[in-house]
Amino acid sequence: MRQLCLAAFLCTTAIAQAPDVPPLPKPTGSFAVGRVTVHWTDRSRTEPLSPDRAPRELMVDVWYPSDAASGPTAEYLDRSAFERPATAERLRGYLRGAYDAVKAGRVRTHAIERGPFARSVARAPALVFSHGGGEMRETYTAQLEDLASHGYVVAAITHTYDATLAAFPDGRHVLLAPARWPRPTVSTVEGLPPGEEMNRDRLRWGADDFRFVYSQLNREDETDPARYPFVGRVDLLRVGAFGHSLGGAAAAHACQIDRRFSACLNQDGLSAFAPFYLDDRGWGMDQAFMLIARAPRNEPPTDADLAKMNMTRQQADALVARLKARQLAALQHTGKGSYHIVLDNTKTTHADFGDLPLLQSRDDAEAAARARVLATVRSYTRAFFDQQLKGLPAPLLDRTSTNELVIAVDAYPPPTRER
Repeated sequence: MRQLCLAAFLCTTAIAQAPDVPPLPKPTGSFAVGRVTVHWTDRSRTEPLSPDRAPRELMVDVWYPSDAASGPTAEYLDRSAFERPATAERLRGYLRGAYDAVKAGRVRTHAIERGPFARSVARAPALVFSHGGGEMRETYTAQLEDLASHGYVVAAITHTYDATLAAFPDGRHVLLAPARWPRPTVSTVEGLPPGEEMNRDRLRWGADDFRFVYSQLNREDETDPARYPFVGRVDLLRVGAFGHSLGGAAAAHACQIDRRFSACLNQDGLSAFAPFYLDDRGWGMDQAFMLIARAPRNEPPTDADLAKMNMTRQQADALVARLKARQLAALQHTGKGSYHIVLDNTKTTHADFGDLPLLQSRDDAEAAARARVLATVRSYTRAFFDQQLKGLPAPLLDRTSTNELVIAVDAYPPPTRER
């Protein structure tokens, strides 16, 4: 079982940091990368935590393939975030050893701010991305700009009040509200503490952010192309959803309730060991799906563990069997089949899907190890979406892997029975 973290500072270890930080890995695609940050308001929903019950507001980074060879570099994180004591203190707890370097602007993206859209790409497939609970969209830059360099438009959401910080153009800074979503009080799995599951209202709220951003991409597609470089260049029939941790589960739920998304990927976001909840019919989703997750513990619980869980060994074994069955059932009930990429849990951490473990590295060896994990995540993520949205071969997704970080690549065909 994996305890999901509500805030990134619970997922990382405080470490001493040298003045310099490792650079973010370069994008591997053939395109340069452009980025524009947009502020969108969903007037169909009220924000309950807003002081004046205003509509739901989101900040979104849109990364895209560009022809720009030079120009102003898109900054890693809004500098205004460090100008207020309360916000800066929250960022210090989140960024840890990378704080001084990010504040000083020494962490650089590879993107050009508002660079021109690549002329050779008439319409690009799109991806909508969701960060982990208590994280920030900015700290997944290595993943997002790499996908853009391979010809994708990537819209990365900051989930207001569920992110460490959302910085709005008018100067408002909205911090994480950790008490917003209480843990469930009833478990769907016999013997499992309810706190090990995700709040389903939270998943639906995040999924609705996905759906709004998709609709907004469509709405922008009808505006003046001069408004944003990506306007008129998004192929809205080829859109995928993905995310990390809580964001991965929200991406999966978005696919379950909105078939406009063509493919879905969950990066290490498990609730009671499952990447999403089956519906009342025992069905997952109609789209193709991928789960990239770290392997669970193999060693049996100790007597002390059993005492803490107030379980006998037989009860614990039965619970583990039920949890594994839940995960398998989810993977076997997707309309276009699914993949499960299993990462070695001794060489990876839950936080490795983002930039921070690399930026917080204590030495060159640790930085190289963290960069290898990021490279693995980037390559498998791109292979899946290349296959599903571009129709390209994906040899990485066959059942053999030579990657030392990948324990298994499991493929599940579409179900043959009628739903």
